[in-house]
Amino acid sequence: MTDAAHGSRFTHPNATDESKCDDSKNLILSNYKRLDLRIAQAEQSLSEGMLELAAFEAMLAATIATHAHCGVFASKRLELVIRGISEKLDIPVATKQRKTYAKDIKRVLHVATEVSPVGGLSRMISRWINADPDRSNSLAITRYREKIPNHLTEAVHSSGGTLHLLNLQFGSLLDWVKDLSRISADYDLIVLHTHCEDVLPLITFALGEKHPPTLLLNHADHLFWLGTGSAHAVLNLRDAANQITRDRRGVATERSLMLPTLIDDTTRRQSKSNARRSLGIGDEELVLISVARGTKYKSRQGPSYADRFVPVLNQNRNTRLFVVGSGMPESWKEAEKATGGRIVGLPEQPDPWVYFEAADIYIDSYPFSSSTSLMEAAGYGLPLVTLFTAPDDARIVGINHLGLEGGLLQTRSEEDWENAITRLLTDDAFRKNQGALAKEAVKIAQPEEWKNWLERTYQDSLSLPPLRNGAASMPDETDTPRFGEPDRRHQSIYGSDASLDNIEQDYIGLLSLKGRIHMVRKLHQNGQLESGIESSRLIVPGWLKARIRLARNG
Repeated sequence: MTDAAHGSRFTHPNATDESKCDDSKNLILSNYKRLDLRIAQAEQSLSEGMLELAAFEAMLAATIATHAHCGVFASKRLELVIRGISEKLDIPVATKQRKTYAKDIKRVLHVATEVSPVGGLSRMISRWINADPDRSNSLAITRYREKIPNHLTEAVHSSGGTLHLLNLQFGSLLDWVKDLSRISADYDLIVLHTHCEDVLPLITFALGEKHPPTLLLNHADHLFWLGTGSAHAVLNLRDAANQITRDRRGVATERSLMLPTLIDDTTRRQSKSNARRSLGIGDEELVLISVARGTKYKSRQGPSYADRFVPVLNQNRNTRLFVVGSGMPESWKEAEKATGGRIVGLPEQPDPWVYFEAADIYIDSYPFSSSTSLMEAAGYGLPLVTLFTAPDDARIVGINHLGLEGGLLQTRSEEDWENAITRLLTDDAFRKNQGALAKEAVKIAQPEEWKNWLERTYQDSLSLPPLRNGAASMPDETDTPRFGEPDRRHQSIYGSDASLDNIEQDYIGLLSLKGRIHMVRKLHQNGQLESGIESSRLIVPGWLKARIRLARNG
């Protein structure tokens, strides 16, 4: 694509040559060495009976692998550490008889690390609960930080369930493990919606034969995560995730199941004309929209997301682009000016329905796709366009979700991307037909059909024998870094610049007083703390910080 500001065709970092392959291999090896060091520290702490520190090091190891790709998507060594901690703890054991049939499941406990007002995870949980009205669905949160969205609390209460905020209880990480085990004993099934590094529920359910079946929703399917050794079954939202779950995470084929992303039934709140009028858009204009978190639009190389639209918009003067979630980064200002202000970047919004109702065409975020927003757009009958320039072996960085295949224009080059958008803008019949295809394809992700998927998934899960020492059954190869696809491009797309020091300090609050003092002294010795104020802050227990947040959030 020709960029109006730069006058050159955009070159994606997918371009391959020998030097780039060497650079990616070296980066992966460097990241892996950091991971290996932390795993070794976790193993040593476990062998010395220092269970809390072993859990702490396991969290840090997983955090490293999540933020800086190490050529692995799972770690047998870490899963064995988690199981080892569980074996040495005096965890209460469930005595409730396991259910055999899905129809007999009456009480489900969902477990999340944290929930946010913005993003698909919170919506997925509340929609799941609302779509399953014949069961009582409760929610346990392991790390309360933000105000829980009203739609989620309402879903739990309407279901007859209970909200459990574990880290508000006096104690520390391993105390909350025991709390969660006691809570879970009263349920027929556990569903994990947890963060990649959250060891708390994994320690709780590592001895799978002693607890209700635990299903892990693979919502972070493109990242390294912990949980293979504790998951009775893994629920994948797309085909590429299913493949990586089996091939790279060591999950047995029969325990790697499929479940569509759940979205709401689409019900317009107002007409298209009224939605446009509320946004100051004329009926004669054509509207492109994209909706995602800001991080999904951050290009690490080349032109920005906005730059890419300059030729399209300048060839179609009656067209505007609204990007909800990006804000208006400084790097977008030239493109905004070059299009006469027809590129509008907006902050993240909890419910951007009015933009869907005003739009003509939906364009996926880039370089990181947003599947939930694509599905929501399809529900409104909008044609969908995404760009996937990677090889097929790197499908995990693209879109292949249940409910999108067959209704999505997945372009494989920048030129095809431009042509697809241009044709949708200029060919009314084609635009209408693509919108109809998208709307039909996404029906499996809407409550009526999705509930049938859920029942089949529950039944398939219950048909499996209890998970016995799942960590030990993982292949050793999960800990061996790879340098092919999708590994070599992973860091450039998903890598984070997050400071490990800050993350480490954040985790300290999860420890007991003894553990917090130990870690603060260690940080001082390593020169990572410079003032007594920092030390005092880190000594404050996590449960107290969580209670303060709760009071502030109302």
